[in-house]
Amino acid sequence: MTVSLDVSGGIAVIRIDEPSDTVLAEVRAVLPVLAEARAVVLLVDPGLCAAGTERLVRGSVAQREAVAAALRGVAGELVNLPVPVVAAIGGNPSGEAAELAMACDWRVLAADGGLGWVTDGRVTGDQVLVARRVTAEEALRTGLVDRVVPRCSVLRAAVELANECKSTQTERKSCRIVAP
Repeated sequence: MTVSLDVSGGIAVIRIDEPSDTVLAEVRAVLPVLAEARAVVLLVDPGLCAAGTERLVRGSVAQREAVAAALRGVAGELVNLPVPVVAAIGGNPSGEAAELAMACDWRVLAADGGLGWVTDGRVTGDQVLVARRVTAEEALRTGLVDRVVPRCSVLRAAVELANECKSTQTERKSCRIVAP
């Protein structure tokens, strides 16, 4: 299994240990348990950074559409969790990992990281992939992320933010970003 779940002090931490074709199904499988937590942290690890892009490039149109549908389903379930969800982003995620991070209520990003967007486009009738990378500085300035911290502090800062959310009973942000 590539997804693990640890719960401590009411904070559930979902770790995606390695990219795989089953990661979305594995994340979806742990979501029902998360309603019992007071807050959730989704750790988006540097190892996942290229995984989403590779799946888009190597897959057929039907495979890309299936992954996109599964991603929308998991992201929708994250959005609808009755508890705050914080993304701890330790690298430069793109594709699925970036989309899952954007489905979270709050985002903490490594200072040397960024976010990558890969989308389908059309040029003269042919399908192409279009990519753009957003630096940590730009992500903070534009509101894509809420905090930028040193890479070694990402998980700790996300857990602290999750604790603040649950202890102050703050309202969830309605900031669901599709792509810059």
